[in-house]
Amino acid sequence: MDAVIIDTNVMVVANGASAAPQATQECVIRCQARLAAILRGSEKVLLDDKKRIIQEYKNNLNQKGRGHGDRFWQELVRRMWREGEQEKVIMVHITPLGGNGTDFEEFPNDDPSLKDFHKKDRKFVAVALAYQRDHGQEAPVLQAEDSGWAEFRAALADHGVQVDSICEEDIQP
Repeated sequence: MDAVIIDTNVMVVANGASAAPQATQECVIRCQARLAAILRGSEKVLLDDKKRIIQEYKNNLNQKGRGHGDRFWQELVRRMWREGEQEKVIMVHITPLGGNGTDFEEFPNDDPSLKDFHKKDRKFVAVALAYQRDHGQEAPVLQAEDSGWAEFRAALADHGVQVDSICEEDIQP
């Protein structure tokens, strides 16, 4: 993969059982390993240009925390500003609709099968679709074990959005 969009739940689960008591230990380890691989590798992390995703990370993670997810987020922010590493974080323009911060022009709003898709996760889908539009490449949305993503996986795939569940076997309907 060239680039990925990371749902906040991956970092929260990577912080361990105290942050995500519903996650199995195996899921925690897989999330930690996936985040470490992103930092070590050449994959770019996609964020929206108005920092809505960064704000969600900030609301759910600890800027001074020592958990794996906290440290990943801290490093991501450093890379946004560190000379020579800025190309590892790509800011993608998405267009808000209605001023509510949860609806976006890039999201397939006209698809009735996505009508009930979680509003707070629409920004991740909008970034994936905007990246396809602007760069001609697909970037999957990584998520840990949120059943909401699994429920809409097929409908999102119909629009070219791939959802990679790190802990697929742990998803409860």
